[in-house]
Amino acid sequence: MSNVVLVSTKYPKGAGNEWLTNELAEYAAAQEHAVSVVVLSWDYDDGQTENYTANDVDVFRVRLPAFFYYKNVFCAFLKILLFSFYARFKTSHVLRQADVLIASTPCVATWAFFTGRPLKAGAKSFLILWDFFPFYMNGLWGWKKVTFPFFLWVENYLYKKFDYIGCMTKGNKAFLLDKYQGVDSHRIVDLPLWTKQVPKPELSKQQARSMLGIDKKAFVVIYGGAMSVVQGLDCIVELADRCREDRDILFLMVGRGSERSRLQEKAADLGLANIRFVEFVPRNEYEAYVCASDLGLISLAASHQVPSFPSKSIDYLKVGLPILASLDTCTDFGNVLVEDMQAGLWVEAGDIDALTASLYSLRSDSEQLAVYGKNGRSYYEKSMNVSVGYNNIFRFL
Repeated sequence: MSNVVLVSTKYPKGAGNEWLTNELAEYAAAQEHAVSVVVLSWDYDDGQTENYTANDVDVFRVRLPAFFYYKNVFCAFLKILLFSFYARFKTSHVLRQADVLIASTPCVATWAFFTGRPLKAGAKSFLILWDFFPFYMNGLWGWKKVTFPFFLWVENYLYKKFDYIGCMTKGNKAFLLDKYQGVDSHRIVDLPLWTKQVPKPELSKQQARSMLGIDKKAFVVIYGGAMSVVQGLDCIVELADRCREDRDILFLMVGRGSERSRLQEKAADLGLANIRFVEFVPRNEYEAYVCASDLGLISLAASHQVPSFPSKSIDYLKVGLPILASLDTCTDFGNVLVEDMQAGLWVEAGDIDALTASLYSLRSDSEQLAVYGKNGRSYYEKSMNVSVGYNNIFRFL
C-alpha cells in the first residue's frame, strides 16, 4: 500500500458534483492505497478551509482570506505567489508521507509543492497535463501578455521536476516537446481523459423534457460548461441567430463564467427567443438537460491555439449524445472526435457558415445522429474508464 497525495485546485465536495480528480482519488483508494488530497480553493466559493474524509479519501482543503480573491491583477498575482506556499506549509505533514505525488496543470498554481524540500527518498511524482499554461491564455490577456515569457519559464521549470508527465493525445505530446524545453520524451506517457463508468441513464429524452418544461418536438442543442473567453461562445449565440426562423430548434447554455452575462445580453439585444441560459446546476441535474438534448456543442476560441481534449465531452458521450464542435486549428480533438470516436462533426472556429451547415446536416439525418450517439457511448465505455486512467498512471509509479 502506497501513500498517495493528489494536489489540485479542483476537487468538488458533495454527491453529484464529482470531477475527474474525485474519481481518480476514490478509485486509487479502492485499490487499497492511502489517498490524501490537498485542494486549493482557487475561487472563494469553492469552499472554506477544512479537513474531512469522503469515500476513504482524506481531503485537506485550504482557502485564503477573501482579500486574495478580489478581481484585480494585483490580487491575482499575489494569490499565485503566496497560495501554494501557504498551502504547503499548512499540509506539510501530509506531503512528508507521500510515496506518490500526483498533480495537474497549471503547475504555477501549486508551484510550492514541487520546489524547496524534496519528497522523501524513493517517492515518485506524476503530472497530469490537462492544459498548456500560459499558451492557452496567450492572445486573450491583452496588456498582460508581457508576463507570458515569465510564466512560460516557470511552467517549463516545474514540468522538469516530475518523473512522468501524462498527455491526453498525440497532439498534446507533440506540442509539449515543441514548446517546452528540456522535457525528456521518455518521461511522457499516454493518459486519455477518464471517468467513473456508470450505466446509460434510465431517464428518457421525453421524461427529461417533461421534467424541464422543454417542447417534446423541439430539436435541442446544448452547451454545458465554463463560459469564458477561452471557449469563444459567441459562435453559439450567432448560430442561434442564424436559426431564429426555425422555431423547432432550441439552444440551451448551461453553466457559469466571466462571459455569461455578456452572452446573455448579446442574445437579448438580438431578440433571440430560441436560446435559454441555465444557471450552474449540480452534475446530476445537469445530466437531465443532456438527456433532453439531441446534439451537444463544444467550442474553443480561434485564438486558443493549443491542443486540448474538452472534458465536457464526457457528459455527452456518457449518454450517447452526438457532438458538433467548433475548434481552433491547433487542437487535435476534432480528429479524435471524427476518426477515433466517430461520434460527430467539427468545423474550424470562426466559420459560422460551416457550423450552421453542419447543424442542419445533422438535424436532417436522424439515422446518422443515432450512429454517432451509439459510437460515442461505445468509446466512453472502452477508452474512458477510470481504471484505464489509474493503470496508465500507476504502472509507472
